[in-house]
Amino acid sequence: MTQPLVLLDDPARGYAMTLAHGWLAPEAADALLAWLLAHAPFERESPVIFGRAVTVRRASCAYGDEGLRYRYSGLRREALRWPTELERLRDRLREELNAPFGFVLCNHYPDGDAGLGWHADDEPDLARDAPVAALSLGAERDFAVRLREGGPAIHSAPLPHGSLVVMSGSFQRVLHHRVPVRRRCREPRVSLTFRCMREG
Repeated sequence: MTQPLVLLDDPARGYAMTLAHGWLAPEAADALLAWLLAHAPFERESPVIFGRAVTVRRASCAYGDEGLRYRYSGLRREALRWPTELERLRDRLREELNAPFGFVLCNHYPDGDAGLGWHADDEPDLARDAPVAALSLGAERDFAVRLREGGPAIHSAPLPHGSLVVMSGSFQRVLHHRVPVRRRCREPRVSLTFRCMREG
């Protein structure tokens, strides 16, 4: 793994974003992607968009500590028991980032027609200003960031296989992020977004 790149750093507003290429070695990333595509119980999502549920191409599932659940966009994901394949990653992230990650949301993008619109990971179930760490597996897709009040992206970066993005501090309160569609991409991508859940 190379030293993480600092993509955004705003001490005045209290947020930062880093990108570590090769956080997971190619062989390990290949094996984990294959395991997830074969065994993870992905379900198509129907988030609430402008007041109504809309089924999208993206699918998801979640793993985590016992009893945890995550509610977002009118959806509710109950944490399945940690499999060994993800426990190792959780423990590594806890040590490297000194954060109590207890939940991972797994998103499956079957191809480039599946994306994720502008949003922030700021739901009440999440610990305020805790880091969010997102591991990308499979097809390279872009990750764009903009100010919450709108306007064009202030940063966009491709996320290759095995890379890790970490959003920290006030990132979710100040910024929105998205994964835009990429029509020419025909390969699947899986993102594992590790989160720190609010106690109580």
